[in-house]
Amino acid sequence: MRATLLAAIAAFGLVGCVGGISSEGGDPLDSPDGDGNDNGDNPAGSDLSAAKMLFDTNVYPVVNAKCSGGACHSETATGSTVTRFVATDAAKGWQTATNYAALVGNYAASAAPILTKVKAGHQGKTYTPTEEANITAWLNKEVELRNGQTAPPPTGTETLSAATERVLSEFAGCMTKTDFDAANMAQAWGGMNANGQECDNCHATGGNGFVASRLSTQMWNIFSVKKYYFLQYMTVDLTGGAAAAKIIVNTTSFKGVSTGQDPHREHPQFNSTTNQGMTALNSLYTATLAKKAAGTCGAPRPLQN
Repeated sequence: MRATLLAAIAAFGLVGCVGGISSEGGDPLDSPDGDGNDNGDNPAGSDLSAAKMLFDTNVYPVVNAKCSGGACHSETATGSTVTRFVATDAAKGWQTATNYAALVGNYAASAAPILTKVKAGHQGKTYTPTEEANITAWLNKEVELRNGQTAPPPTGTETLSAATERVLSEFAGCMTKTDFDAANMAQAWGGMNANGQECDNCHATGGNGFVASRLSTQMWNIFSVKKYYFLQYMTVDLTGGAAAAKIIVNTTSFKGVSTGQDPHREHPQFNSTTNQGMTALNSLYTATLAKKAAGTCGAPRPLQN
């Protein structure tokens, strides 16, 4: 594969591996899931207008000031980054940003790279307390609406963001390299073919925001440690609320890439549901859930930002 799967703030790599996002078309809120692409990231089918307004008012000015530029993440950037999530037209800012789903993860503030990568020191950028609060408020509204939660949880109860971090840590503690190898994850993903190109041609070391390598230890040490890369393969289902939060296979992340939806127009197309990689991923997922059910997991292990 040549492009980032979720195309995010942390994705850097070969310019030829992905196309830009189109700014053409009508109102993104008219699309089936409310953000311009019917890629399954709005399972509740909610009206996302309130979230869009928060982004337009409080978030777009921040990313436009801090993340744009010819060598950075501007839609018209000419540098090496393939994650051009800052629209030149403010009216298209929300649609462009939310179509780069790895910029937002599952929209939980604890896992969204728009926050976690900057907090980890990305390119020396920082947010003021007010900017961080505004980005968090926008993400909270997105995750509530997209998962059918009509209001923030009552004070003193677990938030959707905290639930995301909890189940990610628990699942990571259950995963083992033995199960990873038994599922054939490295060979299956590294060697998967899309229109004559194999995934590890571009993604062997995590290039373009996605890791797929036939070197098992190399892939495991990225996939099982780095939250951003793990979330390309697995995500958190929050549709049942915080108490019912659970890890699921991230079919949404592959859907837009496999069909060449913006911003993955130049990515080689492939069948996103029936392929050797998904067979391996489902095998690892099943083995990990079996350990959880049997109570044989290791201690919860927070993934690194």
